[in-house]
Amino acid sequence: MIHLSAYIVTLNEQERLGRTLEALCQVADEIIIVDSGSTDKTEEIAQKYGARFMFHPWKNISAQKHFAQEQCQNEWVLSLDADEVLSPALMEEIKKIKENPEADAYRMRIGDMFPGFKKPRKWTRKYNLVRLYNRHKATMPDDLTHDRVVRFDGCRVEQLKNEIYHYSYLSLSQTWYKYNMYTDELVKTALATGKNYSKVRLITEFPYQFFRYYFVRRYIFNGTWGLVMAMTLAYFRFLKISKFFEYKMLSAEKSLPPSNDEAL
Repeated sequence: MIHLSAYIVTLNEQERLGRTLEALCQVADEIIIVDSGSTDKTEEIAQKYGARFMFHPWKNISAQKHFAQEQCQNEWVLSLDADEVLSPALMEEIKKIKENPEADAYRMRIGDMFPGFKKPRKWTRKYNLVRLYNRHKATMPDDLTHDRVVRFDGCRVEQLKNEIYHYSYLSLSQTWYKYNMYTDELVKTALATGKNYSKVRLITEFPYQFFRYYFVRRYIFNGTWGLVMAMTLAYFRFLKISKFFEYKMLSAEKSLPPSNDEAL
């Protein structure tokens, strides 16, 4: 039997955290919550479920998750977001793994949940990510990119059958606020890594991304919510490109020498 630590990063998650922890505390022996400055009841909810709650200033998502991972006391860890809930069937799978893990890391499918959904729609695309892993065989790195588990050489990975339910949607206002902040981070990452974009993408990004989300990623099977979210995600992909060129243009203006009129 292995002992399992779970870690979550939060910021003002009182609306969703309780549902996440209610399921999580049934499989985790330790729950770590790293918060970046909540002003609501996030800490109170965390303590209600016996989680170890701590503050850590925000740098970026990968740095925050790496810090949370490093606070875990057990060799085996589970990474979850505050808006993700283990399905009952997935909890049973994890309990069996705890008795005798046959791999070093496990992938889990993550399905979107919208108002009125009892489970993710059958034909929609699911994210499929390593979330449960042995820290000697894999890690959550701090490398200025999106959060993802990096596997070491020789790491054996298996696929779990059941899903995580992803309750990302609270309201359009909340969704737009989140993605607006996230695009700021993506631009910082692009600039720090020397990435560049063609100006053609200012024209092509929105229609291309809408097609990609709505048809290729099968948001079409989410009904009205699929249309709304495909439009929203396409816009914020466009916003990332727009912010990148905005930064470039404003930086160029600041570096220009003053005109003769300005010098007088």
